[in-house]
Amino acid sequence: MISEEKVKSGEESRFCVLVNSSDRARDIFEIVFGKAETMWRDCNWPRFVGFTSALPDIYGFKSVAAPGSSDWRSEFAGQLDSLPSEIAYVLRLEEDALSLAPVNGKKLQEIGDIMLRDDLSYVSLVPVSRSIVCRGVDFFRKKLSKRPLRPVSFSEPYYSSLVPAIWKRSYLRELLRQPGSIWEFEFTVTGERHYAVWDSVLELEHLVSKGKWSWRAPRQLARQGLSLANSKRGFQTVRSRLRSMREKLSFQLFGYLSLRIRRRLNLLPAMPKDLTGSQLGLISGTDKTSG
Repeated sequence: MISEEKVKSGEESRFCVLVNSSDRARDIFEIVFGKAETMWRDCNWPRFVGFTSALPDIYGFKSVAAPGSSDWRSEFAGQLDSLPSEIAYVLRLEEDALSLAPVNGKKLQEIGDIMLRDDLSYVSLVPVSRSIVCRGVDFFRKKLSKRPLRPVSFSEPYYSSLVPAIWKRSYLRELLRQPGSIWEFEFTVTGERHYAVWDSVLELEHLVSKGKWSWRAPRQLARQGLSLANSKRGFQTVRSRLRSMREKLSFQLFGYLSLRIRRRLNLLPAMPKDLTGSQLGLISGTDKTSG
């Protein structure tokens, strides 16, 4: 008879963490993930970092490489193909995602168990983003829901968001075969139901925007004994910082209103047609109301 410990070990081996990077952003990874072996010590999933070429392993991450430098989709697909064959689910991260607190490996595995049980293809580890008013509605929705995860509406603007999320490897690989930019990828709507957590699972802060360090980067890194002293990258300009603050304020007030209007005008990918009952089905043991 197989012990519970061995069964759990087998389940864990089907999951991994993959930092989706490149040679162009190697310097960011080497700075931001300097304390990864401490922050990720409670997570038993193997860790990988993807670059454009073969590079040494670092910080407890095994290096995998895409076969040649090309566009983002082909590079990421090459990194996925380089993972061990037993890996079925991938927690994807960006190279600038600084962990602000130790990772809760138990919580991650609980989500992984749900994905295995219900054959889910995508679970965002970040709650669905909403404006201030809509967050009030979501508060009561969360209180009333019996679901461990929140179904993402097919009309959600960033249905395939590249925020930290766990993907079924085969499903992600199929999406990467489609044409389009990284921005267009996030607007991909498929017949597979996506899910999101109700509360953030990882405490992360992204420290780079458009290739430049954010103004908060030195302070956040210093808290972990990390430094930008040897970095040759510049910082966001004051103008960029003000624009970012304006965009955040606008989102707090109006949320995705402008994007939803554009979708109504058929300027964004539309909701998939002719969804089957199984595609619309929610995770087992839950109610059937809309997400």
